Amino acid sequence: MGKYALRRARPTEVVETLKLGETLVGGALARPEVVATVDAITQMTIWNTGDPIAGIFLVVPVTEEGRAAVENGSFNPADPAIRHIAPANTPIFGVYCGIYAGATREARKSVLMAAGDLRLNAFAPVPTYARGATEDGARSMLTLGYRPLQGGLKDLFVSDPVSADQ
Repeated sequence: MGKYALRRARPTEVVETLKLGETLVGGALARPEVVATVDAITQMTIWNTGDPIAGIFLVVPVTEEGRAAVENGSFNPADPAIRHIAPANTPIFGVYCGIYAGATREARKSVLMAAGDLRLNAFAPVPTYARGATEDGARSMLTLGYRPLQGGLKDLFVSDPVSADQ
């Protein structure tokens, strides 16, 4: 993530990073204490870029049960069940992307490039899920190869696993 100028949000930056995300999508995200807890479990949940903070990237690696919950609509992104969260250094069965957004052109480029890189490299073997919180967000997901997924969370998109030969 460093090559895209993204860094894990420090505990002192979680509130500011989430406030930026809420401003950018025009809606509420998870509470800071929930995000901090999920990040402590996964060691990879909340990232930001810029000084001052201008971009946010929020991901939750999920367990097999978490993947099923995302697909059937019972996953709660604002307060995921512990059994749905894949702890650091354990198998990941999917990734839920809560938000990737930037307030500046540079921040948008950073988070979009990181999202694409993670999708094609780190998370290639598993599906990645995201919701179209804004029209721009939905368009960017379609550009990245996501497709709408029915039956799950509202406005849910999925990027299917990517094989090595694609």
